[in-house]
Amino acid sequence: MSQPLYPRRPQRRAKKSRRLLLLALAAVFLVSTAVTIFVAYRAHHSIIKNTLGLRNIQVDHVLLQTGGPFYTYADSGENIIASPGIDVSTFQGEIDWQAVKAAGAEFAIIRAAYRGYETGRLVPDDTFEKNIQGAADAGLQVGVYLYSQALNEAEAEEEADYLLDLIRGYPVGYPVVYDQEEYTAGQTRTDGLSGEQATLNALAFCRRIYKAGYLPMIYVNTDWAHNMYDMEKLDHYPVWYADYTTSPSLPGGFAMWQYTDEGRISGIEGPVDLNLLFLPAE
Repeated sequence: MSQPLYPRRPQRRAKKSRRLLLLALAAVFLVSTAVTIFVAYRAHHSIIKNTLGLRNIQVDHVLLQTGGPFYTYADSGENIIASPGIDVSTFQGEIDWQAVKAAGAEFAIIRAAYRGYETGRLVPDDTFEKNIQGAADAGLQVGVYLYSQALNEAEAEEEADYLLDLIRGYPVGYPVVYDQEEYTAGQTRTDGLSGEQATLNALAFCRRIYKAGYLPMIYVNTDWAHNMYDMEKLDHYPVWYADYTTSPSLPGGFAMWQYTDEGRISGIEGPVDLNLLFLPAE
């Protein structure tokens, strides 16, 4: 067999193979780096694991049905169930919990305690024990909240510990909520609290609650969501968002929506806060 005039050079083939290998390794490196960054981002921004499967979602306003005392949410595709509920404190007075249940409420978030605006003393809500027992006996799921006036992380942790002592022995399966807001009726010990410190306080409270085996949640209104809290630093935790419009919106989403403080339902004389909790469909 005759030899070709210009025999192929093996080194060219070798160089081409090396280039292909380097390109393949570079592609693997880029993909691996992208995956690592994505996993790190998700780890930093994903909500804590919780038995309810709560996550902060973007609500599609078109799917909201606002008729009746309790709003409904007709989910289309995200497998979300909107559970109706109330939150109460001593200001609601005597509550007929069986009537509340019959009116359609499925859960209640009950104020367990608060810190004094001026004294800084931690005080249980006058009706906490009666409300949590009555709600549980009526078949409602129960969560609790503490109205905070914490000045720093140490006080926020103190509030968490105080709340944990109060709820010990009660069937608290729904969120344990940190609620710090601006008090506009007079001077308070937290006047001048910075947004950075408020964020640190919320984180300290939530870490304590989660460590104790409960599901922490952070209550925010529109003002604190946009002007006080650093919401990106709080996105590990479910958010309870107070927005009294029919088109609630929060960049990071929310897990529960308080849509009015003037609700009226059987079993409660006077106004009451009404909420929707967005749960995953089973």
